[in-house]
Amino acid sequence: MKKVQLKQIIDSSRRPMPLLIAHRGARREAPENTIPAFERAIELGADGIEFDVVLTKDRVPLVTHNDDLSILTHFDGFAHRTPFSMIRGLDFGSHFRPSFSNITVPTLTEVLELIQPHEISIICELKGQPGMDFHIAELVGGMISDFRFRKKVVVSSSDLKILYHLKRLYPGLPRAIIIKNRPYFSFFRASLFAKLLGVSELHPCLPVLGPSFMKRAKRNGLWVSCWTVNEPADMDRCLSMGVEGIITDDIALAKAHVGSKY
Repeated sequence: MKKVQLKQIIDSSRRPMPLLIAHRGARREAPENTIPAFERAIELGADGIEFDVVLTKDRVPLVTHNDDLSILTHFDGFAHRTPFSMIRGLDFGSHFRPSFSNITVPTLTEVLELIQPHEISIICELKGQPGMDFHIAELVGGMISDFRFRKKVVVSSSDLKILYHLKRLYPGLPRAIIIKNRPYFSFFRASLFAKLLGVSELHPCLPVLGPSFMKRAKRNGLWVSCWTVNEPADMDRCLSMGVEGIITDDIALAKAHVGSKY
């Protein structure tokens, strides 16, 4: 390791420790975006939980990453074309391990009720689906606004239409733009839309993160949480950059590795 890199990591211990956020729950130990994954993240002491929301055909908000249900279940169909009653009976656990067979997909209400009593932050990512951008913003923004949480709740999306509707409908709800592309052009777009949409946070993927990106984010007063950070070297990189949040699949490792530096 270069001396300058080591110095940056050592100096990072003098900054506030970034939030350690469980990506789709503790997905290294339980099926992603399920109640067992969220319960385990809470047990492990995660500072925050990130999860994804899609709508069913009858507009029930579900916590799962994929509109394409065949990715995690044996059902060949899409959430936005399938009623909740049919999706509720699907097995979302056996793909991870046979012992999790018959774990069902949770509703957004169930997840919010689980997290509400705890001192834990939330990142709620709204997924783009055909014809659903207004409806998911309206429904999820309203549901989150009706809850009272002890820590910060941020609604994120890579879909600019969803972020636009959220700003218009719920201007007081903190919002983040997800950045999936590499730097420079991606930051220009992100910073431009952050201003237009009133976004207070940037959530870049790990390849986007760099000194120039962080400098511009700080200059614009934007909070940065990076995903998906699973290796100790990448966690050190995030610390050296001064991110405010580390989104990880392995919350146990992150707690041990990052915690040892503070």
